[in-house]
Parts: sequence; C-alpha cells; structure tokens
Amino acid sequence: MTLYYSQSTGGFYDDQIHSRLPEDAVAISAEQHAALLAGQSGGQVIMPGKDGKPVLAEQPPCPSSTWDGEQWHIDPECAARLKAEQQAEMWERIKIKRHENLRGGVYIKSVDKWFHNNDESRQQYTFMRTLKTLPENLSWKTMDNSFVIMTKELLDELSIKLLLDEQADYKNAERHKAVMEQAEHPLEYDYSGGWTQTFEQAAAELEEAAK
Repeated sequence: MTLYYSQSTGGFYDDQIHSRLPEDAVAISAEQHAALLAGQSGGQVIMPGKDGKPVLAEQPPCPSSTWDGEQWHIDPECAARLKAEQQAEMWERIKIKRHENLRGGVYIKSVDKWFHNNDESRQQYTFMRTLKTLPENLSWKTMDNSFVIMTKELLDELSIKLLLDEQADYKNAERHKAVMEQAEHPLEYDYSGGWTQTFEQAAAELEEAAK
C-alpha cells in the first residue's frame, strides 16, 4: 500500500482503494500521514509545500491570506487589524501586571516592614483614616508575619507610599504601552521592567544574598 497527497485536491489517496490518482499526486509514508492528521486534530492545517508534499501550518491569520508553500502572506488591511488586536491584547496583559504588582506589598522604610496592599487591606487603611484616633497599641500584622504598632503617623506614611507606588506603576504601564505600540511584534514585547518592588521580589533578593 502506498499513500499519496494531491496539492490540487488537498486530499489523500490509497493506491489500493483509488485506481486513478490526480496527476500531481506525490507519495508519502504512513508515518507522515499519521503526523499530518495528528497536527490537523491539534488545530493546524495541512498545506502543500513548495515540493508539492503536504506540510503542517498554523491556521491562516485572515480569510484573505495566501500560502506560498512555506508561510502565510497577509494583505496590509489584515496586517493592520491583526496588529491592533495584538496591541489590545498586550495592553490588557500590562494592565493585569500593573494590578498584580500593586497588590504585591508595600515597603515602609521607617519600620523596615512590608505591609499588605491587597483590596481588603486597602479598605482597612481607608477606614482607619476616617477615625479620629486609632485604638491604643493597635497591633498590625505585616507580610513577614511579624507585628508592629499601627499609629496615625505610620498610617499616614503607609497611605502616601501606597499613592506614590500606584502613580509610579501607572506611569510605568503607560510607558510600556507607548513602546509596545511601536513594536513590530506586539505580543513579543517584554514589559517586565520598571515596576515597583514587591515583597516576593525583596524576599528573593535577601535569600539570594544570604547564599
């Protein structure tokens, strides 16, 4: 038994079943046939290579895309639309990074401690600022599981640091957005730099320094 592929029909043929084959039919092995079908099941498409033999390719980026035997080619309108979609997707990733970073802890220098800054903690800080006075000896748990006494002065310092970190990360996100939009391949843009430090990063640096 020999298997064949036809570029003109895009079909496979078995010489024991099909007595007549297309003129452009080329022989392929059973292993090649199995690999092609597996790739097709995984979402790829079977396309003719430059030598007429079948190859696996990613789905065409646009309905108007043309295949040259090695890669897809897209028209300018489609390319612009795809790039805009990729830019929008990357901007969402940057915003998620910004949000997560601003929930990764806030460092307060005066007590050399990291404080939680997730949404629940932020609500607690906001509520405490509405109080005329804080309870005496208010013990507050920090991110390293130790406790400090929360005072009005410490709460003020914490609130200011939260604001400054937020402004810094929002500015950094906008910087990344501007650079990303100029990138040829938006989805490959590296937006990992320039963010405020998180508790996890600081702990990792201390651990590395202790080695």
